[in-house]
Amino acid sequence: MKKLVSRFMAVLMAMTMVLSMSMTVFATEAPKGTLTVNNTVAGKTLDLYQIFTATKSGDNVAYTLNSAYEGFFKNNTRIPGSESLTGEALSEKAIEYVKNQVGTDGKNGTGFAKEILGWILENATTVAATHTTANTTAGSTVINNLAYGYYVVYPLGATDTSTAPGNETVKSVASLVSVTGTDATVNMKSNYPTVDKKIIPAQSGSGITVGAIVDDTWAGVHHMELDDENESEDAIAPHGTTDEKKAGDFGIGDTVTYQLTSKVPDMTGYTSYVFNFKDTLSAGLTFKEITSVTVGSGENVQNVTAGTGDNTYTLTQDEQNITIIMNNFLASNANKAGQEIKVTYTATLNKDAVTGFDPNTNKATVEYSNKPGTDDKGESEPSKVDVHTFNFTIFKYYLKGETQTGLAKAEFELYKANGEVAGDKVNIKKVTDGEYRVATSEEAAAEDFKSDVIVSGTNGKVLVKGLDAGTYYLRETKAPEGYNKLLSDITVEIKANYDDTTGKLTSYSVNYTYNGTTTTGTEIKDTTTSPEVAVENKTGAQLPSTGSKGALMVTLAGIVLFGALTASKAFGKKKANN
Repeated sequence: MKKLVSRFMAVLMAMTMVLSMSMTVFATEAPKGTLTVNNTVAGKTLDLYQIFTATKSGDNVAYTLNSAYEGFFKNNTRIPGSESLTGEALSEKAIEYVKNQVGTDGKNGTGFAKEILGWILENATTVAATHTTANTTAGSTVINNLAYGYYVVYPLGATDTSTAPGNETVKSVASLVSVTGTDATVNMKSNYPTVDKKIIPAQSGSGITVGAIVDDTWAGVHHMELDDENESEDAIAPHGTTDEKKAGDFGIGDTVTYQLTSKVPDMTGYTSYVFNFKDTLSAGLTFKEITSVTVGSGENVQNVTAGTGDNTYTLTQDEQNITIIMNNFLASNANKAGQEIKVTYTATLNKDAVTGFDPNTNKATVEYSNKPGTDDKGESEPSKVDVHTFNFTIFKYYLKGETQTGLAKAEFELYKANGEVAGDKVNIKKVTDGEYRVATSEEAAAEDFKSDVIVSGTNGKVLVKGLDAGTYYLRETKAPEGYNKLLSDITVEIKANYDDTTGKLTSYSVNYTYNGTTTTGTEIKDTTTSPEVAVENKTGAQLPSTGSKGALMVTLAGIVLFGALTASKAFGKKKANN
């Protein structure tokens, strides 16, 4: 009996070994490939859908349709008679259909890619078993251990604003690729929604044609030139030679005009779509109003109005954050993929603006749907814009030997340049002893407002801030007791230098001229230094500066009169002696 049991156990062990070996053979994994996706952005998600599995023998590749996709291909419009096909016969017709759609060189596949992606996104549950994901890296993303097959590659949440090669009318966010080895590559043509924020100029010097007829004597077409001066009442343009900038300089109280530009995304597979502009203003800027929202360009531009329903927007504001919600976005823009969306708004530079080299930085993003059938949203990289407002320090002093000693209680007024002479007075608000700023437009408009006098502090210095780049005239209205008041204005020129490539401020300087002598200021490149305008006061008699013509004439007249009286007196004495 023991021998029988022993023999039985031996047979059982042998059978187990055979079965184990057999299972090992059947468990051998199918070959895996590698896919490289170029032009990827770090931190995003790639969705990969395996439409066909694939087997490879030498150079021959056999494709088998994944059953999850039978609903797409069993369509008599796509494949006549396909509704009755099954198994291998359906696979053959399906791969034949794909090859015909894509073309021998693959350049005509965007239409098919877009079509099947739409179906996939509408049938996400059905195809879930064929779906895999990969996290992207910057530049290119390598996906290893990918089962052989034919794939749709979909950058989740992306939009396509490019035109596919060979097909100028069809755009697709998805790409197609066959993976049957380690050398499969696809160049992603899609982009994620972006926004570009810029400062735009006022419409000045444009030769506007006026078609209205005022009266019978003014019939016809007339032309007007708007002033180019950067006055506070204008929709302020940035200084410089370019029409649009990533940085600009303004004075406190000035209005800055911003424009946000994006593009209508491809919304294939979505039944609703969120698309919002989100803008964060620095503490130194106060939101004013939306001036326009448009979709399209040229003859196809469409105005989007505030309200509800199609082709409308809603504005919300939370302190320094504003959001422009594009209502019913998909219904309003379903067939407008790639068209420009522009939001233009204004803000004013307020009393909290940082001055000097430091920027008042503000940024904008777009918030968008990034997964069909869900409420998931993505947000673009921010587009940043800098606004600068400048300052300078007046140093009032007298010379004691070779030492400059500060003088307190000298009084000044500041004027904007109007050509080569002083123009409008700059409205000034005292912050504290030794510190003054440009008044805001609201402060200056107040009925009881009176511009403060700039007064030098105990060390002879006083900071004036919130100034736009440009030319000013500094006028001493009262000298410290015992000292002579300046006989002419000091010309002060604030110069700002911006990088042509980045648009960033690289430096600024303050040059000043008095009595025909110009002092070139040091270029300021840090946040701790304020340029200085040195003003010397003297005691005793002084001649007027060459720039003070009136005073010069009076003085010359006095000299002439004094000389005449002296000569007359001398002549009288001489005559008496005779």
